[in-house]
Amino acid sequence: MRVLFIGGTGNISSACTDRALEKGMEVFHLNRGNKPGRWGNAVASLKADIRDAEGTRKALAGLRFDAVVQFLAFRPEQLLSDLEVFEGITDQYVFISTCSAYKKPLHNPVVTESTPLENPYWEYSRLKIACEKALAEEGSRRDFPYTIVRPSHTYDDGWIPSCFGSADYGLAWRIREGKRIIVPGDGQSLWTLTHASDFALGLVGLFGQLGALGEAFHITSDEVLTWESIHLQIGAALGADPKIVHIPSDYIARIAPERGAGLLGDKAASVMFDNAKIRRFVPEFTQKVRFSEGIRRSVAWFDAHPSAKVPNQALNQEIETILSYWDRALSELP
Repeated sequence: MRVLFIGGTGNISSACTDRALEKGMEVFHLNRGNKPGRWGNAVASLKADIRDAEGTRKALAGLRFDAVVQFLAFRPEQLLSDLEVFEGITDQYVFISTCSAYKKPLHNPVVTESTPLENPYWEYSRLKIACEKALAEEGSRRDFPYTIVRPSHTYDDGWIPSCFGSADYGLAWRIREGKRIIVPGDGQSLWTLTHASDFALGLVGLFGQLGALGEAFHITSDEVLTWESIHLQIGAALGADPKIVHIPSDYIARIAPERGAGLLGDKAASVMFDNAKIRRFVPEFTQKVRFSEGIRRSVAWFDAHPSAKVPNQALNQEIETILSYWDRALSELP
């Protein structure tokens, strides 16, 4: 089976590349070549900017794929451009959407693929919803073979997943330095964190499945944690006691609107994902990496790469600004 990952070297796509190679697939990456991969000649690299349709066509000339996975489409016009590029040269186009597209606020915390898509808080989610709608409408009109996959807060080694940044060492640095961190609400809302290697089991398992065409799947872990527990487990992996300050999400949104949008439109909502559908299609899909193990692996990765253990100045400023407003508000209480 020949598969193409658009991107291929990111948080999720790297693990999916690993899984595809394990399954004996012929793997191609299409990207700008700015981030070298770790696979050497095992992965064929095609250099092009997916936003440049003509350049992409040239890079793909003469190639056909059993599956193409689009990790980098965030707006409907980008997705519609893909249809022009990939129509006729792939048997399955997989669009990576997001679980934050599910209706907020939720009336039922147990989410299935039939849960409505609606997010009044976060533009990122609304644009992904628009992408899904465009793909369904245009895909049906063209008889274009697509599958939609929705991940939720997926992390890999070298990520410290939290409600305030996940892609760098910023929050871990604050914890180890004894600085205060923010946990939204009372810390008891429920959340799901999925290791990228587990997500990859489900995604790669969908490749080549005719029954998956025209369908949507979320792929998440089954482990449900409170945000309090998540941050305490991060602290335990770091060998430090996190100094947690609880601040309501809507208050955070007043001070930092973009951060608040991601909280109110995603992370502040208690949610549990029903993975029955992906298991029907991919019986081998299961959660192999619990968060307690995954976060230890992430911390170990940073300890092995000390140059990456740096503060995130923008994140620090954001957190300190929110804390200063909160401290002032508390000081004015009778």
